[in-house]
Amino acid sequence: MTLISLVIVLLLVQWWGSGKPLHRDQWFFSGWQLLNANTRVQSAPWLCAVAVAVPVVVLLAVVLAVIVWLPAGWLIVLNIPVLLYSLGRGDFSGAVHTYVEAAHTGDSVKAVNVLDGMNLDPDLRGGRNNGDWTALNREALRVFTYRGFERMFAVIFWFVVAGAPGALAYRLSVLLWVHLLEVNDKRAAVVARAVTLIEWPAARLLGLSWALVGHFDLCMVRWRHLWLSLHTLTPVFLVSVLLGAMGEESEWAKSGDSRRFQPAARIEPSYSLHLVESTASMFSRALLLWVFAAAVVTLLI
Repeated sequence: MTLISLVIVLLLVQWWGSGKPLHRDQWFFSGWQLLNANTRVQSAPWLCAVAVAVPVVVLLAVVLAVIVWLPAGWLIVLNIPVLLYSLGRGDFSGAVHTYVEAAHTGDSVKAVNVLDGMNLDPDLRGGRNNGDWTALNREALRVFTYRGFERMFAVIFWFVVAGAPGALAYRLSVLLWVHLLEVNDKRAAVVARAVTLIEWPAARLLGLSWALVGHFDLCMVRWRHLWLSLHTLTPVFLVSVLLGAMGEESEWAKSGDSRRFQPAARIEPSYSLHLVESTASMFSRALLLWVFAAAVVTLLI
């Protein structure tokens, strides 16, 4: 049922564009405000865990009830809306296209607006040198790489591992983290740490996927040096391994063998923009690999 639900959702996303009609989060934030209304424990970090756990536990109870009392096909009916809801917010493909178009026309104002709209952390918005396209392209690579992962791959990973409750738990954790950042709540740092830990296995698996569909050697050099680090932020890890998968040699590879062929000088900002343009195809290849692997595992079980 997991594979069937996943394939149906991916087809709906291709046809629908996203699960935007289901992306109604006010119920969650209303519950958070109600839970956070008690001034005696208003700053307690454990309230964040409770806010996420309550709807996840309710969904888990519903899933167990469906498994016990209803035919297996009903689980698909439950999985599809939950998975669609759990997918990331915003038009990822449209944002990438708009940024690339702005970069080609030299419209730095539009490019910065796109990055600000896609950047989850308000502290990282604005304050840029809009004339430095190399820096803008590198930031765009970081923003789009993480948002592509957060939007779909982390959700799919936890859906496969823990079903609909796992996908919902990840999405609610990210929603709460972003909300705390927006209101400058000091608990945002605690939730950010929790989100990084939740994303750790999915990010490492995506890194391996990029190695298989891209430049294996250069990607794995980066992956091996970073994969065990629990302190490396998810965007930093993802950008590093993605650059390796796209053929960019790291300092670790250079120090390992000074006789390696040195690539020709890269012309900026064209090279960094090319990296941004290649991001979508790398995500698409990894997604196909994940679906194929899920199908093989399903057949073997």
